[in-house]
Amino acid sequence: MSTALIESVLSSKSVLITHTDDILTYHQSPEGFTSQVKGVIKIGDSSDVKAVIELANKCSGSNEAFVIYPISTGNNWGYGSSVPPSDERDQYLLDLSQLNKILYFNEKTGLCTVQPGVTQKILYDFLNEHASDYMVPVTGAGPTCSVLANALERGYGITPVADHFSAVTSIKGFLPTGEYYQSSVADMDMTSEQLADKSFKWKHGPYLDGIFTQSANLVVTEATISLEKAGDGFTSFYMQFFDQSSFTTAYEVVSEIFDKVGRNVGSMNLMDKRRVSAMMADNPNGPGSHQIMTDQQVEKISKQQEIPEWTVIGTVYGAKNVAKAVKAEIKKIAKNRASRLFFSNDLLIEFGKLVTKLAPKSLLQAPRHQLATLEEGMAIMKGIPNQVALPLAYWRNSATTPNKTNQLNPARDGCGLLWYAPLIPTKPASMLSFIAMVRETCQQFNIEPMITFTNFNLYCTDSTIPIVFDINNEKAKEDAKACLASLYEQGLKLGFVPYRLNIEQQENLDTSKAFWSTSNKIAHALDPNNILGPGRYAKGR
Repeated sequence: MSTALIESVLSSKSVLITHTDDILTYHQSPEGFTSQVKGVIKIGDSSDVKAVIELANKCSGSNEAFVIYPISTGNNWGYGSSVPPSDERDQYLLDLSQLNKILYFNEKTGLCTVQPGVTQKILYDFLNEHASDYMVPVTGAGPTCSVLANALERGYGITPVADHFSAVTSIKGFLPTGEYYQSSVADMDMTSEQLADKSFKWKHGPYLDGIFTQSANLVVTEATISLEKAGDGFTSFYMQFFDQSSFTTAYEVVSEIFDKVGRNVGSMNLMDKRRVSAMMADNPNGPGSHQIMTDQQVEKISKQQEIPEWTVIGTVYGAKNVAKAVKAEIKKIAKNRASRLFFSNDLLIEFGKLVTKLAPKSLLQAPRHQLATLEEGMAIMKGIPNQVALPLAYWRNSATTPNKTNQLNPARDGCGLLWYAPLIPTKPASMLSFIAMVRETCQQFNIEPMITFTNFNLYCTDSTIPIVFDINNEKAKEDAKACLASLYEQGLKLGFVPYRLNIEQQENLDTSKAFWSTSNKIAHALDPNNILGPGRYAKGR
């Protein structure tokens, strides 16, 4: 059996888990996907990665054949979590979460080399211990998620370098043949620090690191990331637009901010009323409901929490004098256009925090909640990982109520979550068309239409639509998948192309197109036996 063979090549630092109860957590999927994983190989030493890969190649074509699927922490909620694409051969997860060391850090430059198991919290604690001003490249997925994996998935955040892979300067790991891969610069550098490799992204010849993102062409065991500082002028800003027809005005304000002071602000989120309502209040239809909020329910929450039609959230980074000038420019742009504008370091906000802190807990509950959410949002923009966004996954959970004093895990806690994340042409007409499509389609399937636009710069905008459902309700699960399929199909016709796909969508890609056939030729050259992550972004199909 392949299990005995795998155990025979592992060192004492790694372990193979095959007992059903022990691998149960790896089968949990908020997406409603089914896992056929036979076992989990928990790697404790990176040299064991090479041994497992070589064994998989040796067994290829025999009755002992097996495939391996690498995960960092497995917390890729909404896209597949720890569940691999299907394959007729025995499947084993290659769990790299125990490779959780920070191998290099330079306080002067911010260059930091991390292993796959380094989570947002581990990196944050490390920087704190070193009294460093550098920020963690956080995401809304929370403290337990891998920094390296998010960069390799080409994820993004709201800190200064929104595109996380753009901050990756070096990648090392094992190819599907077992050969160790590092850049040409690293091969030539005879020093132990190898600073040339860590600091220069592009290396020599063809740029290869990109083919190891959104793919299974390499088991990445370390990556160097360039971290950024917030600056002593850091402040976040919040704009509110209350008019029902205010979307175009709100987006024009966002565009003008990027045009005038773009290099001094991070990406900006533009969220609709339903999305903010889900952050500020419990589901009025109750846990497990498969009904969307009525307009009356939304208005009631909005009135209680003072939630506008559209909310813009952004951040100013840099030195105090620079931030002061940027803040003045933002005020000028928003004047007579935004209904309200306030900055996190405004005296009014500081006074509100003081008042709610001193007041009895039974009083000022709505302002207290708003300020608490504001503080959590400001923290994440400053690179401090937290769980402010995770309760959204529990919006329709019939089994578990989120308690942010505990570690939230949507897969473990039985949440239902899928993501629709398309790129949107940066013009108001296209964005309004997108809004109309999402609201109409989601309502057809009883999915709450909650819209966020993440504006990276003047020319690139992504939207994230959370498809939240009760995973214990078969009808709700069926509707959620149908809703995603409908959004995907309709969106392509209108020019809304997802930048990221879940494992089921990856399996359905048209590999006859030149791009995917080229990608598969590269994958086949690197992995002739197709043993590493088959099916990952159409690999080997």
